[in-house]
Amino acid sequence: MAKKKKKKIGCLSFLLIPIFLFLLIVQNAQKNQIDIKKEYIESTKDLAIEVSNQYGLFPSVTLAQSALESNYGRSKLSSEYNNYFGIKGKKDTVALETEEYINGKSVKQKENFRKYKSKKDSFYDYGNLIGSKKRYKKVLQAKTYKEAIGEIKAAGYATDPKYAEKVIRIIEKYKLNDLDISFKK
Repeated sequence: MAKKKKKKIGCLSFLLIPIFLFLLIVQNAQKNQIDIKKEYIESTKDLAIEVSNQYGLFPSVTLAQSALESNYGRSKLSSEYNNYFGIKGKKDTVALETEEYINGKSVKQKENFRKYKSKKDSFYDYGNLIGSKKRYKKVLQAKTYKEAIGEIKAAGYATDPKYAEKVIRIIEKYKLNDLDISFKK
């Protein structure tokens, strides 16, 4: 009887150890994901504040949009071409597949995205785009970050119907609205 009990315990241990190791690996991977996102935010916030203050934008929106559009600096578009905002163009571009929403349906298609020499160039081009184009003038009149991203979406910046919600979620998750204290209208 004691032999059977030892055998059961041995089998159970044999099964539980891999499960335990798997759970540890998954937990560690999730922690690394969070660390990568926080690292991106920490390393990019000063640039977002600088550009936002120059163009009259909310730093929280600038930083959260760059995080969303670049997958926290890990997308091919940002890591290889320094485009942190998914800005499209006609000259000096790269054609990459993207997800667009047409008539409410998600569609994969190739689009021409601008290439930049540096992350800083990408941020300043974004600031210039939102801060000086007529179609974004309501963004400059916004009183809150929620209103600002709503106006960016309404002006046609993104086709994803949940774009504003996604940006707001990033702002609130990482308390990026604290950056707006430095914001001067």
